[in-house]
Amino acid sequence: MEEKLRSISKRIHWSLALRAAVFAGAWLVLPYWLFFLIALWLYAVPAFQGGQTRRLAVPFFVLLAVSFFEAQGALAAVIFGAIFYLILLIRALIVIDRRSAYEFLVLMLSFLLLREFYTAWNGGPFTGAVMWWVIPAAGTLALLLRSYLRYFDEDIAVPDAGARAVARASVWLSFLLFWQVMIAALFLPLDFVYQTVVAFLASTLIIELVPAHLMGGVAREKLLTAATAVFALLVITLASARWGM
Repeated sequence: MEEKLRSISKRIHWSLALRAAVFAGAWLVLPYWLFFLIALWLYAVPAFQGGQTRRLAVPFFVLLAVSFFEAQGALAAVIFGAIFYLILLIRALIVIDRRSAYEFLVLMLSFLLLREFYTAWNGGPFTGAVMWWVIPAAGTLALLLRSYLRYFDEDIAVPDAGARAVARASVWLSFLLFWQVMIAALFLPLDFVYQTVVAFLASTLIIELVPAHLMGGVAREKLLTAATAVFALLVITLASARWGM
């Protein structure tokens, strides 16, 4: 019996790896509209995982959105394939520590989203149009955080009657924080790489601490460790950057 289960598990892993490879290859060589249709099929089938499919829809469509703006290239294809593979592993319930895996997924997508945003606007005039584009970008980060919280809503350490209200308020607060962080990074006289890193480090602190607070409270040690690590990385990043005045 154990050998049979192990054999099934191996077949599932190889099947998911093949799907991820097809996903990456289709993005690399096909027009986007055709890749989009193939990606939908690769993600939505088999139908018996419908519940998990819906719960991971936000990261999947954020991945598709990022892939739309990224120029086709081998390295990007590998990265997108790896992210899609992680989504499939979480959906198939193969990953044991799904909370850490989902958090890592959100962080990777957040970094790619921020990179696309600052790449698109780097060097352009700081006009009101930029402010409008910050809103959907920050909203997408908030949606990723919301999907993370909803996936593990049974772990939220508040009474059932108030769980959704607390989580909803946390998401809205996170959206405002993401928006302010992205605006602040736009004002820095740095190139898009450093703007991305600065915004990502600040966003990482939000993504780390908000779920930790809702899912059992933030220990003082964790708060100090996370804040110190982010602050140290910010100092290193800003000190090594070439400032253009």
